[in-house]
Amino acid sequence: MSTSTDQAISLSEWTRRISEEEMPVFAHTATSIASASSGDETSIASLSHLILRDSTMTARILRLANSVHYNPGNRRINTISRAIVLLGFDVVRSMALSISILDPLLKGIQHEHALKEMARSFHAAVQARNIAFQRKSNDPEAVFVAALLSRLGNMAFWCFPYGFAKKLDAAYLEWEDPAKAEIDILGFSLKQLTMSLNNEWKLSTLLAEYFKGLNKADAVMKDLDYANNLIMAVEEGWGGINTKDCIQKIADHIEFTFDETNSLVEACAHEAARTAAEYGAEAASQLIPLPVLDDASELVSETDNEPQARHSLQMEILRELTTMLHEKADLNAILGTIIEGIYRALGMERTILAFISPKDNILIAKYTLGDAKEKLKKCFCFSMTEKNIFAALMRSNAAFWLNDKTRGAMNPLITPEVKSCLDTLEFFCIPITVNGQARGLIYADCKRSGRKLTADEFQTFTTFGEYASIAFDLMASHSGK
Repeated sequence: MSTSTDQAISLSEWTRRISEEEMPVFAHTATSIASASSGDETSIASLSHLILRDSTMTARILRLANSVHYNPGNRRINTISRAIVLLGFDVVRSMALSISILDPLLKGIQHEHALKEMARSFHAAVQARNIAFQRKSNDPEAVFVAALLSRLGNMAFWCFPYGFAKKLDAAYLEWEDPAKAEIDILGFSLKQLTMSLNNEWKLSTLLAEYFKGLNKADAVMKDLDYANNLIMAVEEGWGGINTKDCIQKIADHIEFTFDETNSLVEACAHEAARTAAEYGAEAASQLIPLPVLDDASELVSETDNEPQARHSLQMEILRELTTMLHEKADLNAILGTIIEGIYRALGMERTILAFISPKDNILIAKYTLGDAKEKLKKCFCFSMTEKNIFAALMRSNAAFWLNDKTRGAMNPLITPEVKSCLDTLEFFCIPITVNGQARGLIYADCKRSGRKLTADEFQTFTTFGEYASIAFDLMASHSGK
């Protein structure tokens, strides 16, 4: 297994160690499977023989062959030969090659990064295959394998880091570009390690062409490019602007509408998680970012998951707020309850309470809940004297829902600073007023999952926001202001 070292290891030596010391059986098996070519009965017999030599691989392939994805008609497949006939030579070879790659890596995992890279590989593979399928590619399985292998060096490194894991982890924090951090610590990038391993084991000619950067305009290259860009974008949130840009490019590529493509890639993310689990990578499958496919949201507490439970929680928190107002509770306690109510009872993934600084007339986040709250607290800072969406909303003194219908009129006010900070084009917002004058606002979105917000949620959000204004008015009246 891997041993710690303080000495630099060259790319060729790293490739040799992985091939000869860490994964020698795999190197032989994978090369044999990758070189198998379809076309006649001899090829089918040869592939069957390669698979049948490994009882674990045989069992895995038959399990996959009988899964819903590969066998929706539920025709029982009991032999490898039958699987090749019914599913196709390329599909079974793709399964065998994927299993031969993943098994030794799964056994060698020493670091959570390895699981993360495996999750990315599966997600990219399924997205790329579906993109290729939708544009009627002749060989979507070759695209699947190339995408699955596109992070092979990353997976291999984190499985067999030879003492460099902590150093590279620290370097990632210092360098904005991961490749530069890798070169600084290792002397080569993990992409270069992928290329070296792919060449050494002769796994995918398509992947070799992709990494060389040749024929970038080729449709197959775009399949891989768009899939890899998408899976990285969604890690920042399915509702993010970068994600939407990626989806639009895929839509143009396969000649679908944006909404059709959005539904396609969301379904593919769930398919990728199932596929990873079916291949034996259950832990990695749980790291694939999944969008919400219906109105149910991913909430903080397991007990809040059902719509009925969410509605009950909304009513309970609103009753609690009424009591707090009647009892003249502390203002901070009331505001905290309102923000928690929006976050938990509405299932919002990011919630912000912001106030205008009287000194410089800037709207500043004071309290945040949810994803990347520290980042939001730093960037949510907007001048009320400049043209931006929040300055306009504060002047309107009305609750607002930015969505596909309302975005057109607001586009000139969605400044680069707003886009960069929020990275989403759907959110709820309501000003907090004191004696009719806007002093702050409450903001909420579901950027991570990208789920669509609803009219009922907006109405409840508005009610919570109005409670904040009532609390301030009561405080002002009691203090004689």
